Amino acid sequence: MIEERSTIDAMSAAPRRIPLEISEHFFRLTTESLRLHANETMQFQTLDSLLDRRIFCDAAAVDQQAETIREHLSTVPTGGDIQISVNIAEASADNLAALKRQLDEMLGRSLTLADTISVALFNYVVGQKAAGILQRLWSRDAATEAESSASGGNVVRLRATSIQNGAVAVR
Repeated sequence: MIEERSTIDAMSAAPRRIPLEISEHFFRLTTESLRLHANETMQFQTLDSLLDRRIFCDAAAVDQQAETIREHLSTVPTGGDIQISVNIAEASADNLAALKRQLDEMLGRSLTLADTISVALFNYVVGQKAAGILQRLWSRDAATEAESSASGGNVVRLRATSIQNGAVAVR
């Protein structure tokens, strides 16, 4: 495995190309993330653009609990034989470093750069999947409401109110 010799805390002004050797599971996470982002934007995407524009564009907190992140990292190991490289822009470096510090503190251990990227992509995929579920539920709500009006009100409606850690809350 390639050693991560550079720290993300002290990156130069120019984008830095970072080689990573990743597992097949992590590779599949990157391709699923790219598919979701391309479908969201209706444009072809690269991993670099996804990371810069969507993942590290601001220092947003990870929406997952520590145990969920630990399970993700054990289920989707980062190290492997597939070689990729990512270019991290200067604007994203500080946010990536902040995310790494947040995760290190949350998990009580130091993550690798690949681990940090994996968790960020996992968080993105979960968010996109949750948004899709809510969209379908809201679409059903509208259809149920129309059906309820047509059926004289003999239908009980459930409304999706939130999704947290993959669970949908309804009322």
